[in-house]
Parts: sequence; C-alpha cells; structure tokens
Amino acid sequence: MNARAWDRFAALLSLLLLAVLAGGSYYLAEMSRRLATGPAPAELRHEPDYFVERLVFTRVNAEGDPAFRLSAERMVHYPDDRSTEYRNPEVVSLDPAKPLLRLVGDTGTSSADGVETHLRGNVVMTRAAGGGDPAMTVRTDHVVIYSDTEIARTDRPVVIERGGSTLTGVGMEFDNSARSLTVDSRVRGTWQPAPKTR
Repeated sequence: MNARAWDRFAALLSLLLLAVLAGGSYYLAEMSRRLATGPAPAELRHEPDYFVERLVFTRVNAEGDPAFRLSAERMVHYPDDRSTEYRNPEVVSLDPAKPLLRLVGDTGTSSADGVETHLRGNVVMTRAAGGGDPAMTVRTDHVVIYSDTEIARTDRPVVIERGGSTLTGVGMEFDNSARSLTVDSRVRGTWQPAPKTR
C-alpha cells in the first residue's frame, strides 16, 4: 500500500469514527432528555373505560337535600373527554315544594361536570298539576337540562299540552324554579281557559 492510499484510508477511518462519536453523543443526549421528562402520555381514544347497568344517581343541593334524580338502563363513561352516555334516561326533579317534573328520552349525554345533560330522541317532559296550574306535557326531540339552574332548553320544534290547551312552536325554555315556559317562534295553538271557580 503506497503512502497516498494509506493517507486516504486514515482520513476515511477518522471521519467514520467522528460520525459514530457524534451519533452516540446525540443518542445519549436524547435518552437522558426522555428519562428526565418521562414517557410521552398515551393519547386517549374515545373508547369507554367503564359502564353501569340500571343506574340511579341522585344529586343533592347545597343543604344536602335531594335536588334531582337521573336514572338510565345503561350508562357508559369515556375518559378522553370525561363525557357520559345514557340509554333510556329519566330525569326527575325532587323538590317537594314544586309539582313533580319528569323528563325522559331515548338517549342522553352529560358533560364532564354533570351540570349539562342532553336528552335526545322521543323527549317527553311532564309536569304534574299543582299550585293552581294544570298538568303539562312537552314533546320534542332534543332538550338540554341545566341542573344547577333547573332550566330545560331546546331550539327544536315543540308540542305543548297544558290542561285542554295545545301549543306548537320552535324553541323553548322552561324554568322550573320560576315555573315559567317561553316558546321562541312559530307559535300556534288552541288555548282553553281554566275553568272558573265559584
């Protein structure tokens, strides 16, 4: 081997050793960074982590008295957004000072904090007669219930039966605390006045 070939071989070997040294240094630095920060969190998919059959859940107010009850044939919880889905849910107001209020639907979902509950499908809200008011039934296909304010809202078509009166419209807000009902638009109906008392 002549001197020129030997110099080339030595230069190539030096470059190869430097590349291995640089790659090893990078690898060690990256490994120490990963160990210091811990493993990357696994990305959660929208898959259930638990379910409950024949659920009954009672929420209490600030005084510790039952405020409302939520029951369902089946409840499924999702950890990624902490949402909950229900099959055949029923929500009942438990305030003894107000007429009994009951809402049912085919399906339902609750937010992570449980304050907002959506009922979908054949949604029926019934309020028993009381306080001088006749019984009332509201039918629609989607209602949002706000448990902290006792308000039920929808932006969908509604059919309201109150005593002998029938009312239809689009959009509704029912405030159980104030015992008031507002229909937003396209209101039509027949109103039967309450019978006169002697």
